Amino acid sequence: MRQLAGTTGGLLLALLTLGVHVQAQGLSNESSRTVDTVRGTIRGSTRYIGLGGAFVAIADDTEGVAINPASAAVRLPYSWTPFSFSFGIDVSVATWLPKNNVYNAPESDGGSLFGSVAALVNYRNAGFGVAAEAEQNVVSQKTQGVSSKLTANFGLVRTVAAYGYFDGQLLLGGGLRIVGFSFDGRQGFVPATAGIGYAAGLVWKPKGLQFRLGGAIEQPITAELATEPGEPPRTADIPWTAAMGIAYQFGRRKLNPSFVTVGDRVRKNTHGCAPTYADWQRAERELFEEYQRDQTWYLLVSAQLSLIEGGGDVALGSHLAIDRPLVSPRLGLESEVVPRYLRLRGGSNLELATTEGGDTRVHGTAGVDVKLFEWDVFGLVRPFDYWQLSLAADGAKSYLNASFSIGFWH
Repeated sequence: MRQLAGTTGGLLLALLTLGVHVQAQGLSNESSRTVDTVRGTIRGSTRYIGLGGAFVAIADDTEGVAINPASAAVRLPYSWTPFSFSFGIDVSVATWLPKNNVYNAPESDGGSLFGSVAALVNYRNAGFGVAAEAEQNVVSQKTQGVSSKLTANFGLVRTVAAYGYFDGQLLLGGGLRIVGFSFDGRQGFVPATAGIGYAAGLVWKPKGLQFRLGGAIEQPITAELATEPGEPPRTADIPWTAAMGIAYQFGRRKLNPSFVTVGDRVRKNTHGCAPTYADWQRAERELFEEYQRDQTWYLLVSAQLSLIEGGGDVALGSHLAIDRPLVSPRLGLESEVVPRYLRLRGGSNLELATTEGGDTRVHGTAGVDVKLFEWDVFGLVRPFDYWQLSLAADGAKSYLNASFSIGFWH
């Protein structure tokens, strides 16, 4: 991504390469080494994948927590109470091809299983979000005649807080990202290791206009790996990332509506008189009907430029890292082609090679949201009680990743 869930997966193959190098050349007698964990493929929510990773300016709902810390303060157009809570779950699988080059490294193949859970709490223009991501990887490689296989588990937790200034038009946020990982393979078990870093972001969404600007940056993380007594230290560098983007929405549907609560509408309707229960019901019904009338055709276009730090002593699939920041332009499109029933997405992004022998790959992505059955979960989710199925796919040379999620239609 960006982004750590996408880059930490590369640590698996980097450590595999390091282990083979230790066995073949006696690296234990050399000086300390740094493992470069840069990885150019994207990981995240189904919507994020469907848009080709161009999401830093859109940055809304629980899907934005892992992309832009400022997203925690974005109030959604169907949120009419001062306090609101939401959550999301996504799963993706990158094991569809017989030889899936997940890490874009020579003579390697493997697969990964990714899952994420995110929760978001808002009170007026303030927001707090938590996103937890987990990834399991399996990779095999043959280097200098030595065949190796390694499995690894990665965990990432992001906590963010944000506030919307100027009536929610300028959103500023910050937070922490905490990564942990453990490995098991031919070279032995590497115990769980953790590291922590900081992140910050902003979103500018002028009220009533049809565009947004966004940016985010994440601090690098250096974690020390376990080694045998007498061996030189090993460290893993989780790279810094930066992203900037713009989103524009065509059509009559509002991209940046004003945040209006039921209480605001009640005060407007009663002109300062004491409201009755019927007044509150009327205000909530009005807001729902206005939102429904706004559910017309739209086309959302999002463009993004992502930068990812590169460089290290040991890289993915090679002992020579390409020591340069990686630049990844990204483009995404989203449209509700059948209002209230069907949304389609498409996108593309560029993945630069991170090692000598790697490929520069152009990715194509696609996604769909389909409205399903109605169930209000015993009255807990009214009036938005229709469920939806979301699917997405990301394909490139020797690579295919698929994602799905279940949620509510809004």
